[in-house]
Amino acid sequence: MSALRGGRNRRRAVIIGGSMSGLFTAAFLRQIGWDADVYERSTVELVGRGAGITAHPELFDALERSGAGTKDLGVEVKKRIAIDRKGRVIGEKPLWQVLTSWDRLQRLLRATIPNENYHLGHTFERVDLEDSGVRVKFAEGQVEHADILVGGDGIRSGVRAFIAPDVQPIYSGYYIWRGAPNETDLAPQTLASIFPHFTFYLPERQQVIGYPIAGLDNDLRPGHRRYNFIWYRVADARTLKEMCVDENGHQHERSVPPPLIRKDLIAVMRADAEQELPPAFLDALNKIERPFFTPIYDFTAPRIVFGRVAMIGDAASNARPHMGFGVSKAGGDAHALARALAAYDDIDTALDAYNAERQPIGERIVLHGRKLGTHLGVDLKTDADRSMWKLLQDYRAMMDWIAVPNFLVT
Repeated sequence: MSALRGGRNRRRAVIIGGSMSGLFTAAFLRQIGWDADVYERSTVELVGRGAGITAHPELFDALERSGAGTKDLGVEVKKRIAIDRKGRVIGEKPLWQVLTSWDRLQRLLRATIPNENYHLGHTFERVDLEDSGVRVKFAEGQVEHADILVGGDGIRSGVRAFIAPDVQPIYSGYYIWRGAPNETDLAPQTLASIFPHFTFYLPERQQVIGYPIAGLDNDLRPGHRRYNFIWYRVADARTLKEMCVDENGHQHERSVPPPLIRKDLIAVMRADAEQELPPAFLDALNKIERPFFTPIYDFTAPRIVFGRVAMIGDAASNARPHMGFGVSKAGGDAHALARALAAYDDIDTALDAYNAERQPIGERIVLHGRKLGTHLGVDLKTDADRSMWKLLQDYRAMMDWIAVPNFLVT
């Protein structure tokens, strides 16, 4: 591990958000001698989220540099396959990748932060910019003073909503049904055909993607893992609004907490799956007790620094998940912020340098995510959109481009 160094008097950061962005930021700032306190609105530790995450080289690098490490990071796959409606393999691509999970990354990063610097049950309310830094007020009444405030609280960032309310997530025109059934529950044919690989099924205006991830408590033993199931489907804004009415009749603005998703929506989705999915993917879906849907949004901001407030990860810009690059970007953002603060005595100069380095990268990632999203045929406005859509109708192009950070070299 290479540590950043800074010969400054101790300075302090208040970090909002106790997930990956906040933890990466705290880890890197501690390396340069800053005091860094993370404030998370949940009253309990963030555990039990089974979402799969593709580990790119940039993520490996950030984890090693932050001190979290990459030990037992996830499940290795050696190739990608594409299948047709009957489940027959129609294409293969050798590609070694590690598929990890939200749970595993959270645990690795959480271990880098002492308990006394990780504060649960704190809901950000407002920030006031002062001559010497920031004054941060929480809804529970606590007030904290620091040199900087870092917003690492995700796509629905309360920090960004307060400091830059005009920057809002934009609905993409599609969403995903997802879940992670246990390996031991899957049929033998499913285990033999799709489970070991990064698998694609690509009907018109849809995508189904699946791959193995660790089981509960990062269990990597065969028979104890899970399968990350993702089904992209198209829905206009009106349909999404109807879907965001929960089991109790409450209208949610952008998404519904998984336990409150209406049973009739799940029933309709399962009926559609019987007609549309290959047998192995249908088996995986049927073994998910509580599938849930996630609408896909993105946005990019013209700035990610506002005075002494810096945005990190999905709070700064949020790309569609086709590259699987969100956590890698969060690690890169946090590392860049720490490098800038170590390089300049003046904090404001450092924050300007951070903004100049990372805002264009975030925008580039968002624009590339939109290119990959053209596969679904939604809102194709330009010749470039239609050209990309045509390219991605070939399953070989999808295997080349999805969950691969090739936007970094194009």
